[in-house]
Amino acid sequence: MQDLQILFFIVGACLGSFGNVLIARLPNGESLCGRSHCPHCKKTIASYDLIPLVSYLVLRGRCRSCRKKISLQYPVVELLSGILALIALAHTHTFVTAVLLGTSLWLLLIITVIDVHTRGIHDALNVPFILCGIAFGSFTTGIDALAVTIGVGFFGVQWAVSKGQWVGSGDVLLMIGISTLLGYWEHVVLMIFIAYLSGALVASFLLMTKRKTRQDHLAFVPFLALGMLVTLLWGERILAIILL
Repeated sequence: MQDLQILFFIVGACLGSFGNVLIARLPNGESLCGRSHCPHCKKTIASYDLIPLVSYLVLRGRCRSCRKKISLQYPVVELLSGILALIALAHTHTFVTAVLLGTSLWLLLIITVIDVHTRGIHDALNVPFILCGIAFGSFTTGIDALAVTIGVGFFGVQWAVSKGQWVGSGDVLLMIGISTLLGYWEHVVLMIFIAYLSGALVASFLLMTKRKTRQDHLAFVPFLALGMLVTLLWGERILAIILL
C-alpha cells in the first residue's frame, strides 16, 4: 500500500507539472507541444530542471539562466496535485476509481487556477472533467439524475436569468462533472451551500479590508472546488450532524 501511495503522489506531482503548462498556455491559445521556457528570459528549460518539486528546491526558486524568481504557483500546484492523488487513493476502493477520482481532482485544480487568473473555464479541461465524473459515478454510486438536475439547474437558471453575468456557461457545464462525482443530490445541495457560504465570507473580508470593491468580480470556481472537496471527504458526517 505504501508503494502505491508513493506512486500516486509522484504521478500526481508530474501531472501538476503538466498542469502548470496548461495554466500558462491554454488561456493564451498557445501550443502544448513546445518546450518549456522561462517566462522572463525565454530560454528553454533543461529537462533536469523540470523535475516536480525537486527542481524548484534545487534552484531555490530561481531560473538557472537569468536568476529571476520562479512563481510559487509552480511547486504549489505540483504539491497539491500529489496530495489530491493521495486523497483519491484513500477515498476509493479500487485502482480504477482512484485513477478516475485523482484525474478529476487534478483537472478541477487546474480549472480553479485558470479561473483565478482569467475568470474563465476552458472547454479543453471542462469536457474531460465531465467525462471523468460520469465514469467515476458509473463505477461507484451510479448517476443520480436528480443530483445532476439540481446542480446544473441551479446554475443554469442563474446563467439564463442574468444572461451570463452572474455565472458563465462554463460553470453550468462544470456542475455536470461535480454532480456526478458527488453522486447524491443531498451532497450537491451541501456543496452549493458550502461554496456560497465560503464565497460570501471571503468576499466580505475583501470588501471590509478594501482589497476589492463591489464592482470587482471574484472567481467562483475556487469556492465550488472547496465545496466539492469538503463534501466529498466529510459530506456524510456534516449531513448527519445537520439532520440530527
